[in-house]
Amino acid sequence: MDFRYLGNSGLKVSEISYGNWLTHGSQVENEQAKAWVDAGRLNQHVLVPASDPELVEAWFNLDFGTQHLHAVREVPHGSFGVVPETELVIRRPTRDDIHVMAELELVLPEHLRGAPVFSRLPAETIEEVEQALTDDFDDPSYTWFIAEHDGRVIGDAIGCSLEKSAGATSLNRPANAAFLAYVAVFPEARGLGAGRALGETVLAWARDAGYPSIATDWRSTNLEADRSWRGMGFRPTFRRLHRLIAEAPGGAGPGGA
Repeated sequence: MDFRYLGNSGLKVSEISYGNWLTHGSQVENEQAKAWVDAGRLNQHVLVPASDPELVEAWFNLDFGTQHLHAVREVPHGSFGVVPETELVIRRPTRDDIHVMAELELVLPEHLRGAPVFSRLPAETIEEVEQALTDDFDDPSYTWFIAEHDGRVIGDAIGCSLEKSAGATSLNRPANAAFLAYVAVFPEARGLGAGRALGETVLAWARDAGYPSIATDWRSTNLEADRSWRGMGFRPTFRRLHRLIAEAPGGAGPGGA
């Protein structure tokens, strides 16, 4: 079987799969779109390789827009080291940190509900998040780091295998890749360099754990994340595109001009 590489991502796919991506847009419109709408499936997504602007444009012409980015980079070289600001301490957490880690885990969803993302994902309660952290704290599949400033925890991050990511399917899951799953810093502590230090710490962890590459993802309208992750060398490999077909007044089916 012949293979192709997708742009700078280094992701190897079969030419059969690549050809399927090239033709899938017209197939969806001609064979499936009406069935989706008739079944009330008006909230539609598609995953396309970011390295193919013609394919992305074809989906844009069907009124899809970019909603989410998946990205990857190689792990840093052996001499790479994390040098946080002198006031910062990066360490592994203890169970005494679980409550503040739960508070930090609610920072990103709250941020995404505001402009310009306007996420509608339901928010978990602090109790639910704290219980999940308590249950998973000793799971070796996850590696947590926290950042302290003047003795106060101000941020945290999680590294794990990309196989743990529900958003990484067979298409956008490079083999044996690590996953920068989460970085959060309290809003009042931003500007201290904690987010970058935590991100770099996860990069170094992935290298030391033997992963050849590391992936992450973010909402495309989360401009702070977009600047941060691109600035740390992550290259978009796939775009998750989205369109929402509006209901006609009275729920009589699709409407709009």
